[in-house]
Amino acid sequence: MTLSVEGYDVSVIDELPEKLARLGATFDGRTVVGLAYDVRTLREADIEFADAFVAVTSNDNANVMAAQVAKQVFGVPKTIARLDDPARAEVYRALDVRYVAGAHLVSRVVHEQLVESEFDYHVTFSTGDIEIVEMYLNDKADGMRVSEFEIRDDLRVAAIMRDGRTFIPEPDTILREEDLVVAAARHGTTSKVGKYLDDVEPELK
Repeated sequence: MTLSVEGYDVSVIDELPEKLARLGATFDGRTVVGLAYDVRTLREADIEFADAFVAVTSNDNANVMAAQVAKQVFGVPKTIARLDDPARAEVYRALDVRYVAGAHLVSRVVHEQLVESEFDYHVTFSTGDIEIVEMYLNDKADGMRVSEFEIRDDLRVAAIMRDGRTFIPEPDTILREEDLVVAAARHGTTSKVGKYLDDVEPELK
């Protein structure tokens, strides 16, 4: 719904028509009844013209299959699959499937609502092109200074969560692998630092 409201062309696939009906009359995207990994269904949803594909069913196997079909058969540039069972993470990585760990996201949102309510979880302002994003750092960012990671006029680090503690960094603060960085970023800027980010938690925009 959010992407559609923001003006993106959105197609939603579900095998149950009643679930598609829940999108409501205000949803102006396309709805297609079928399986998310079925080639004919994907073509009906105009996947040939897609810039991104997200598989978020409750079935991990279906999600990884759908993401692979979108990426390998139709060449969709950006694919993301929902992962509920952490034990399957290595399989997703082996298949080179970018994923969002559903259980981890839910637990973090609950924790933030209870303990760290001063932080909103992924905020996009209704005007302008600045958003608040969260980024997990990989080993390539380990040892970098905050000032080296930031991009003038495009990306500014606001806070870092490390080992259960959140702090506001200085320009010479050293970044560590697995840091959770909260930053103000111009829309699309995070792709410029993508090589430093952990794909387990991809940016949502």
